[in-house]
Amino acid sequence: MVMETDGSRGTPVIDTHVHIMTEKRIQGLARWMKKAFPQHPVSLTVTPMDLVDDLKKGGITHFFNLVYPLSADETESLNEFNVSFCADIPGAIPFAGIHPDTPDKAAYAEKCLFRDGMAGFKLHPFVQGFDPWDRRLDDLYGFLQEASKPVFFHTGFEAFYGRTMAVSGLENLMKRFPRLPAVFVHMAFPELEAVFHMMDDYPELYLDATGVFVFYRNSFRPYLDKVLGGDTFNRIIETHLETYRDRIFFGSDHPVGWGDIGRVFKDLNFIPASDETKTYLTHRSAMAFIDRFFPGFDWSRRLDEDRVICRI
Repeated sequence: MVMETDGSRGTPVIDTHVHIMTEKRIQGLARWMKKAFPQHPVSLTVTPMDLVDDLKKGGITHFFNLVYPLSADETESLNEFNVSFCADIPGAIPFAGIHPDTPDKAAYAEKCLFRDGMAGFKLHPFVQGFDPWDRRLDDLYGFLQEASKPVFFHTGFEAFYGRTMAVSGLENLMKRFPRLPAVFVHMAFPELEAVFHMMDDYPELYLDATGVFVFYRNSFRPYLDKVLGGDTFNRIIETHLETYRDRIFFGSDHPVGWGDIGRVFKDLNFIPASDETKTYLTHRSAMAFIDRFFPGFDWSRRLDEDRVICRI
């Protein structure tokens, strides 16, 4: 499949998982990633505009910018950064972050979404040090459910973080807030089967396949075989991807994804899916998601000002 973007007539390529934060935070991310993977291409002196350039070079036309504060004191300043940053970058869609110790969460969410113009929330329970079902977040979830605004949860890859996140806990959270538009980022890997089984029961549940399709690369197969099994992985993807394609999207996790933008999106070449399903993953699902939950977004504002070819 070849996707061409030219800044005016081309097909969009929407990266639904990008972390462009303050320079201090993204350089901290770079140091963290280099410790785990010394060969990772992110620079230790990376700047926000370096990451924007990476997205443009990778053929991205629009992106979800996801931030998450490491303390309650950082919540306001990080969201202010994201609002200002995305206002200046065509195609950037800001999502708010919040820390579980942030006071008056419902009131703060109302400010972020309806006064500051942010699209939803992102939570990274492992890095921020809490469980998704932590009762401190109930006011936030209740507000988002009633307002019909989405929240992204990092899920899965527990071994990488040295933490646990039982899918049963995620399902219990959805039982308590069944109308909460929730996005399980990384599809709770390796618990893919369990998460797909939730899709019918919870029609407001979406999946972000970021970091999952990397296992079609041969170099990642040994790890896959250890935690899930390649045959099982293939069967799950083949069985469910086409069925739920309108509620699944895809991103790079830049600057801490598995390689540069172009390489990450080339992973879509190898998934057992139709070309039509790949268009859902690259833009159709994400566009419908934003049109539903963040109506009025101007899709004519695109990151790719010059002609860029993105081959996936």
